[in-house]
Parts: sequence; C-alpha cells; structure tokens
Amino acid sequence: MTDLLECRDCGHRTYYEKHRCLECGGAEFDAVPAGNGELLSVTTVHVTPEGVREPNALGLAAFPGGANVVAQLDEELSIGDEVRLVGDRELRVTEDGPLWGVRIAAAE
Repeated sequence: MTDLLECRDCGHRTYYEKHRCLECGGAEFDAVPAGNGELLSVTTVHVTPEGVREPNALGLAAFPGGANVVAQLDEELSIGDEVRLVGDRELRVTEDGPLWGVRIAAAE
C-alpha cells in the first residue's frame, strides 16, 4: 500500500491503520495518495532476523498531512531528500515465501 489514510473529520493522515484518529478521535478514513515526503532520519541495522537483508537500511520520512512512515530504504538516500513510497518490494523471506511491502525511494 503506497496510500495514506486521511481522517474524514480533521484531514490528519497516517500510514498505519488505526481504529481512531490520534488527532480528533474520528473513526472514518479515506485512502489518499501519499505524494512526496522528506526523509528525516536514516539508520542501518547490521544484525537482522533470518530472511531480512543485511545490512538493512531504514528511514523515517514525513509526508503531507502529518503522516510519518518508517520503512526500508529502496536505495541510498540522505536526510533531507525528497522521497516517495514504492510498493511490491520484498521485505523478508520466510518459510512460506517472501513478504512484500513498502519501501522509501527517491522522488521522481
């Protein structure tokens, strides 16, 4: 999912599913395109669980509407870079096959 969830009552956005908006308590959300955000922080994990790439570069990015997303980086990025969410990326390999999800990539 590369969309964000936007609260119908106040417009606050989040990436992660919630039963209630953290800003106003609203309970209804609409999926909206994430758009471009700004990379706020990066780190690299050198010891990872089985099936997760190593080293594993992670980033925290802020998107319009107040949504912050923590995800694997799709490429080498720096703090302050303009970024977007990209889907269908292999995040981890398990006994049942790969787990797919979202990564943070450079904005186009």
